[in-house]
Amino acid sequence: MTDANSPWKVNNDFGGASINANIKIGNGTLTSSSAWRYWIWDPSNDRDFIGLPVLTKSQGNSKHAQWTQEIRYAGNLNKKLSGVLGLFLIRQDLTSNPVQTEESGAAQWRFSQSSTSPLWKTPGLFDGFGNNTTSRLQSSGAAIFSQLDFAITPKIHLLPGIRYNYDQKEVDYKRVVYGGLQTTDPALLALKNGLYTNQAFNFAVNENNISGQVTLTYKPGKRWYSFITYANSYKPVGVNLGGLPTSNGQVLIELARVKPELVSHSEFGIKSEPFANTTINVVLFHTGIKDYQTLVQIPEVGVNRGYLANAEQVRVQGGELDITLKINSSLSFSSSIAYTDGKYISFKNAPVPLEEVGGTSAFKDISGGVLPGISKWAGSFRGDAGFSGKFIQLKRKYFFSTDLFLRSTFSSSPSPSQFLNIDGYHLLNLRMGFNAFNGFTIILWSRNLTNKNYFEQLLPAAGSAGHYAAVLGDQRTWGITLRNTF
Repeated sequence: MTDANSPWKVNNDFGGASINANIKIGNGTLTSSSAWRYWIWDPSNDRDFIGLPVLTKSQGNSKHAQWTQEIRYAGNLNKKLSGVLGLFLIRQDLTSNPVQTEESGAAQWRFSQSSTSPLWKTPGLFDGFGNNTTSRLQSSGAAIFSQLDFAITPKIHLLPGIRYNYDQKEVDYKRVVYGGLQTTDPALLALKNGLYTNQAFNFAVNENNISGQVTLTYKPGKRWYSFITYANSYKPVGVNLGGLPTSNGQVLIELARVKPELVSHSEFGIKSEPFANTTINVVLFHTGIKDYQTLVQIPEVGVNRGYLANAEQVRVQGGELDITLKINSSLSFSSSIAYTDGKYISFKNAPVPLEEVGGTSAFKDISGGVLPGISKWAGSFRGDAGFSGKFIQLKRKYFFSTDLFLRSTFSSSPSPSQFLNIDGYHLLNLRMGFNAFNGFTIILWSRNLTNKNYFEQLLPAAGSAGHYAAVLGDQRTWGITLRNTF
């Protein structure tokens, strides 16, 4: 059941082509991969998610084209040294198609919070008040990379790698407001500007970076393998093309550019087969991120679904344990458990959480808060069974597989909110079928077999009305798959 005052439309048109070539040269292979992709996005929806006219129209349509080229050579340089050397190029063009539209309605009761002026009740002030946005983002990138594998001894290997990145972006953004009550009254204009304002900016920016990693591996025997890794990596400079937040009526133009993200990562792991048909893997990791690029959700209606921001420093650490047990050729089990602790070390200028909207400030220091989307604990269990048999006149094997996924509570908001936490849940999936010698397979399957109700995301709804929306998890789904391999 839906309650909306605008029609819903979600149109996707996408496609592409690629060409790959491999040429044997000496003790290695030269590979060329060329690709082109396009995506046309044409949506329309009622973004307040309710029947009242708060935000009645949202059409964030766009057109995207991308071209990539990679050339790499991989091979053995001598008995102890092998590696890969490559070049990667990318070009992207993202445009509005032809404009993106946001339009409000009359029910802007959020302004009733003003205790100094009843002007928010002015008839027709926000009726049909909206904006049309045109934008274009052109991005170019290049990278030269190399990875080596040096066998110090048959049991000890050193794997250093290095990458040089260059990124260049050009952006042109313009948003023009329209509609609503036509007035020259400064007080009424201030209320309208609290909803939408004219915004325009254009600039070009380029960045370069050298990143790399080094891994040391030790394999004392056939059943044991260990490694330790240190790496630093880089995410290119970003830009905002969905509207910028305001402060005291002023557009924060400085947020149009998003700083590059720098990552330092350490990892230690052991992979083992301590017993016949048994595998146990353990990994411990620590990741520190400077100028973490995060999509923050802000209730401000003039911002299209949120904007990219930099958190000064983020830390993620934890560990994973995987165990696989093969009883015999017909029965096996596997399970995994992960502990992850992710938090903001420093994020001093984040949007306020949902419960603080309408207060004295639109921003808040949330340093020490948890990162969104991360459960402290997550795990899975899988069982597979099979036995020989006959289906009609076909012979081979029946199979049965079930897997259980579990996760604990997690925050669904970049700015932690007591209303936007998602309770932990579990999902049970099931597959059974028959696989014949002639390539014919029939599978009966079900996802979320117990029909568990759960949320994938909770987020503040646009309009600053104090309500929030949800992305629902898939209900029980079942089907039959027929496959024939020639």
